[in-house]
Amino acid sequence: MTFTGTDACGNSPKNVFVATFEENLFNGDREALNEVIADDCVLQVVHPSDVETHTGREAVVEALLKLSGHSHEVGHLEAAITHGKAAAAWGYWQAEADGDDLRHFSHTMWFTTHKAQEFGQIRIFQV
Repeated sequence: MTFTGTDACGNSPKNVFVATFEENLFNGDREALNEVIADDCVLQVVHPSDVETHTGREAVVEALLKLSGHSHEVGHLEAAITHGKAAAAWGYWQAEADGDDLRHFSHTMWFTTHKAQEFGQIRIFQV
């Protein structure tokens, strides 16, 4: 599996934090995800017709791992940006390096503090 783009986010520690989160999600690294999800984190998965909500570290990490699916071989982070306690990241995952099954992602996150040590809320847009 190859994940690229995280080296372009190094202009701020918060951006690097978000980029690392995205890489850990791509790799399905449960331990790393557990370290950056707050105990009372809320995950909202926005679908075209409804919003699915998960609350608490364990439920959020489980849902994130299920969403990522780990059936991809290539991932690219186009951007990871932050402002205050808010963050956003977007890019794509592919099932194969030849471009088949391209899945774009867009994630918004909110840190629990301005120190950006863990996420208190995450919103994922699924289409």
